[in-house]
Amino acid sequence: MAHFNNNHWIERDDNQPGYIYLIEAIGVNGWFPGCVIKRFKIGLSRNPEARLNTFHANQPPVDMRIVRTIYVEDMKEVETALHNEFKHCNVKLLKSREFFDLNPIDLTRVHWAMTRHETRVWSFADIPKRAVAGGLVALLGVGLLIGYSVRENAAPQNHPQIEKREF
Repeated sequence: MAHFNNNHWIERDDNQPGYIYLIEAIGVNGWFPGCVIKRFKIGLSRNPEARLNTFHANQPPVDMRIVRTIYVEDMKEVETALHNEFKHCNVKLLKSREFFDLNPIDLTRVHWAMTRHETRVWSFADIPKRAVAGGLVALLGVGLLIGYSVRENAAPQNHPQIEKREF
């Protein structure tokens, strides 16, 4: 995809790490407005919050909210896969092919598909403090048990001698 900037076309490479987002257009359609079938946009962005702000500034007056974002290694590949998987729900608009009318079953399937594609990024902040404290207490307990065991085996044993009798 390309965009125009300072009288030049700049080619944008979307086959990079970034986010896939699921944005809901609140109250746009449905059997009972927005109750059964809801309209969502499945798209890509390096900054989903900024993308939502762009919608609010440039789109028709409709409330939109981010329902979910996932981090992926190749935004374009994952977005294309999701669009293909849910093409039966696609809404063909004049300026976008990224909106989908989803019933509750299809919405659940979108969440599952996003989970399959999500790249897990691990950090120390993901480890709860209680888990770390519990692990340290358990390690201390194991260390104490080993220490007592070694100490018992190393100490001289004072057992009374048993006399041998012959019969």
